[in-house]
Amino acid sequence: METSKCPFNAPLITHQFGCSKAQEVVRRGGAEIECTDSTACTRCQALFARLKSVALPAFGVEDDLLSMPHSVLVKIQHGGLLGLQRELTGTATIADKVDDIDRLATDVNARYGDSVPVDTVIEDIISFKLRARRR
Repeated sequence: METSKCPFNAPLITHQFGCSKAQEVVRRGGAEIECTDSTACTRCQALFARLKSVALPAFGVEDDLLSMPHSVLVKIQHGGLLGLQRELTGTATIADKVDDIDRLATDVNARYGDSVPVDTVIEDIISFKLRARRR
């Protein structure tokens, strides 16, 4: 079985979101999420790249893992998925979780193809509030 690191790792690690293709793997550095389906992983990677390409300029950061705050990537993952879910359902309010990221990515891809409406979810990304750390 071929596996790849999930581009939406952050919301899955915290168990706030779910995905039918996700598998948690524990390594020396801690837990990671791998995708068990290469087609689904490729679809999610393309979706995340599109979200990131629009969101990074809005945050005023470059795509450099050494200088970009981790919180920016987390906001892109959480807020982007929640915003896309809001767009698909057509509701004015934003939900607090996504039950199946793979299904959401499949539905977004089926409805919008390569023209994913990331410009309409940028506010969801920017306004997403990170949870406070537990002490």
